[in-house]
Amino acid sequence: MFLLRMLMRRGRGPAMDPLQVSMTGVRMGERFLQVGCNDRALLAGLAAKVGLSGTAVVAAFTASEAKLAESIARKVGALIDIKDIDEGRAWPIDDGAFDLVVVDDTAEGFVDLDQPLDVLRNTRRALRAGGRIEVVTPVKNAHPPLDFEKLLAEAGYKPVRILAETNGLRFVEGLRTA
Repeated sequence: MFLLRMLMRRGRGPAMDPLQVSMTGVRMGERFLQVGCNDRALLAGLAAKVGLSGTAVVAAFTASEAKLAESIARKVGALIDIKDIDEGRAWPIDDGAFDLVVVDDTAEGFVDLDQPLDVLRNTRRALRAGGRIEVVTPVKNAHPPLDFEKLLAEAGYKPVRILAETNGLRFVEGLRTA
């Protein structure tokens, strides 16, 4: 029922996606991995967009992120696979398994990670050639706490660019070329 309400607003046409979902460009049937889980609208929107023909996976670093992802899955009726990630170990994710990786840094948790570059290298490994990564992070004083452009480039993504800074969020995109 919630999903139906989300897709249609009482016959007035399709509902607008939240900005952070629209900025990803995710499409039905795609396979996406979300790293971190802080923004309910982001995960709910992405999982609804890929639908049953796609794949939704969350890499959760904390029990609270995993619990939030489970709650969102139940609420929107989406199939979301939740992987508990230990930052210092190999991820239980196949190489090239995803079309899109979305890093939810809306709560600025990346700054607390010991090895954020290693995390981004793992995301690159999880992407297929030609796959994209998008980082969603807040803009504070026009300078995010981490330079995601530099980190993505160091992790092997190219090209890397800022897509937008709007509504208090910064969207940084990278491409896995090979």
